[in-house]
Amino acid sequence: MDKLRIGILGLGRGITHLKNFLSLPEAEVIGACDRFPLLRERAQEHIAAADASTPVLNEFDELLALRPDAIMVATNGKLQVEHACLALNAGCHVLSEVPGAYTQQECMRLGETVEYTGKTYMLAENTCYWDFFRYFRKWIAADRFGPISIAEGEYIHHLPATLMRPDGSRLSPTAARAAGHRDATPIWRADQPPIQYLTHDLGPLLEVLDDRCISVSCRSAPCHSSDAPMRSDGQIALFETAKGTLIKIMVTLNTRRPSEHRYRIFGIEGGVEWFSYEKAARRFSREADHKDGWDVIPIGLGAHGDDTSAGHGGADLKTARHFTRAILAGAPAPIDVYRAIEYTLPGILANKSANLGGAPVPIPDFRQTPFTHTNFWDSLGLPDVDPDPNQYQALG
Repeated sequence: MDKLRIGILGLGRGITHLKNFLSLPEAEVIGACDRFPLLRERAQEHIAAADASTPVLNEFDELLALRPDAIMVATNGKLQVEHACLALNAGCHVLSEVPGAYTQQECMRLGETVEYTGKTYMLAENTCYWDFFRYFRKWIAADRFGPISIAEGEYIHHLPATLMRPDGSRLSPTAARAAGHRDATPIWRADQPPIQYLTHDLGPLLEVLDDRCISVSCRSAPCHSSDAPMRSDGQIALFETAKGTLIKIMVTLNTRRPSEHRYRIFGIEGGVEWFSYEKAARRFSREADHKDGWDVIPIGLGAHGDDTSAGHGGADLKTARHFTRAILAGAPAPIDVYRAIEYTLPGILANKSANLGGAPVPIPDFRQTPFTHTNFWDSLGLPDVDPDPNQYQALG
């Protein structure tokens, strides 16, 4: 196989994946699919701009009929497992958008289908490809902070557009009422428990810690938002890992403020943190005297030379490239089905804990053999030296 023949399912979020796969010399986009005319029209514009001839289709079965090697699943979170399993059973490898699964039963079905078909599944968790996490992992592996006791991740993303019109356009309930639209229906995010959208935070923390979660306790904030009255304004979960580290994750989708991520690592002799708005990491390590306080390390989403316009600081393009190269080489996916479940299932069970008033809930290990270590860094690699301030970009 010289090129990966891939189809794109879902052209909302999937439009970024369409553009990135069209740009990869190792891939050929043989079809793209969505039921909404507005999204198909937008896709056709990007295909024409790339001087490609990719057909844009209405239905998934039309896309599968083209017999692609792989499918990029970018449909809504409540349909991703259904679509992934259809693709796997049709003989396709799968790259899936997050969260990847919505229930524990779906996690089990996904793992069983991958085992049965023998096809490769990868979760497209783009944050794991942000450049600063490579340094986090390097410094932790070098024992710069001593034993790690606590880690934190926060995701603040205001998503009031919880309704969709028949043409595929989205708007908030407030906007729908003001415009008199009566044909809008709730999207999958309208009642999504926020903590079930934690993979952007938990995933990379598990990779830098080389760990997995074994239990969770979670509490929910009230539901004050008139644009998302069916979901909590936010949830905070506390996870215990197999190595005994505590990980705190907070997710809010209803807070009206600029979107951002925050990550913090606490070792007993130092630590590191990265906040979106600071555009650099702050580090406090055991071998430095720190008479001037924190070291400010200029690292961000993209490394020097990355195409930071290619979605999330270039991370979306890296995700597509690493999936493609893994399939062509017959190598394991950097975030395989079991690692995907270890990103996703903790959020599902965190919401279960919240519904039980914060009672601890155990997180099962679905692997056939117990987790021992991550394979993620085998493909991405770690930096040899700390960054030169003149050679690294922040947000891009």
